[in-house]
Amino acid sequence: RSSDVGVCPLCRKVVEYGVCCAACGGWFHATESCCGEALADAFLRSGREAWCCLNCAPRNEPPPAAAAASEKTPAPAALTADLASWRHAFRLLADACGGCGRQIQLARRHVRCAQCDLAFHASEECTGLSAAKVEGACSDASWRCPTCLLHETGCTVPGGVIDEDVAKGKETRPIPIINEVDEEPLDVHLPGRSAITEFEYLPQVAWRHKRAIEQRARVPLADWGGRCIAHEACSWLPATDASRGRPVRREEEKSGGPAYNNERFLLYARDCIFECNSTSGCDESCFNRVVGRGISLPLQVFKTVGRGWGVRSRNPIRAGTFVCEYTGVMLRDEDAEAAGLEVDDSYLFNLDGEEKGQVAKRRKTSHEGPSGVDARTQDNPELCVDASRTGSVARFVNHCCDPNLFVQSVFVEYSRHVHRIALFAARDILAYEELTYDYGYVVGSVQDKTLACLC
Repeated sequence: RSSDVGVCPLCRKVVEYGVCCAACGGWFHATESCCGEALADAFLRSGREAWCCLNCAPRNEPPPAAAAASEKTPAPAALTADLASWRHAFRLLADACGGCGRQIQLARRHVRCAQCDLAFHASEECTGLSAAKVEGACSDASWRCPTCLLHETGCTVPGGVIDEDVAKGKETRPIPIINEVDEEPLDVHLPGRSAITEFEYLPQVAWRHKRAIEQRARVPLADWGGRCIAHEACSWLPATDASRGRPVRREEEKSGGPAYNNERFLLYARDCIFECNSTSGCDESCFNRVVGRGISLPLQVFKTVGRGWGVRSRNPIRAGTFVCEYTGVMLRDEDAEAAGLEVDDSYLFNLDGEEKGQVAKRRKTSHEGPSGVDARTQDNPELCVDASRTGSVARFVNHCCDPNLFVQSVFVEYSRHVHRIALFAARDILAYEELTYDYGYVVGSVQDKTLACLC
């Protein structure tokens, strides 16, 4: 606080034009450097109401010296997050367009948001709406701008949420379907693909085919004997015939250690990692239980422009965050080949759990030669996940040559062959940025099939 009249308490310069705090009586320059986030409050009040600086706003109580003045003038309200955007407040004060920033002329047609009170020129460029929707907004007193709609519903257009939850309550939080592009209904059938309304959501892989179920009975379980492996999640390799179904400890000592930090962020990508399961002595609060806990991000399935459906998150995502798991119906590879005419290969995901837990999208259509480091046998066939008609939100994640997600093999229940196909953030991802990963296709690897790159 300054005892000098007309001197800013922060920059110590004379205030020729500024705002006065009703609580402490100090004068501040009307700039962001001197008023900070309280500048937005000053713009909104515009000298008509009492204003207080950041030092006085949290207490919301004037000092004794200002008690006499407070009897005549109501005490200023505490600063809230809604008043923190000083640019928004400046446009309100200047009556500037929320789209282009130019001043709104009363002679020109404009629309005003019923929630934030920002005005926009009635044009496609400023509102981001089509000409028909702009006409409707001009006559709708309850119209809200795309920013307010996005904060409230996660969608920028009215009625854009066409399904509240594609998971139908099977995940810990709903995953809505958003269409801000066109009026395409959910029950539309694209060539070679089924409609979303015929899609069955599966939070984990399902074993439904007879031969796959028989193979499952021969897959060894990961039994840790009541021991928590949080600090040795990277110290193991998949089981072998010689290990009798038990995970094999890595020979390199430096290759071991935990897979996640205490905040459940993946430390770095590995060929495979093991998580604690029901045979471990820890509970659900263990930081080595990530993929097994399911989705925790506010994901959305949304309509893209030219790439079909995609996936995004309403919140920013930090690098190393688990995003979702690729699920579907488990098939033996030869069964998937037999059903190749009925199943869209784009949704088949190979599991190479025997070869260091590597996974990739469909790579071949014949069994000529070995399929990995070691050729499969009748007792140890290659497996794949079919998400053409069943699966999780991961089936909607599009391909990109420069992706922001990557695939990580995570063993939870089993010690060999069968692992979780987990998608993790490869870098920090912005809110509402489309989530993508590299499908790993090799040109010419699938006979008579091409995959167009749309990234």
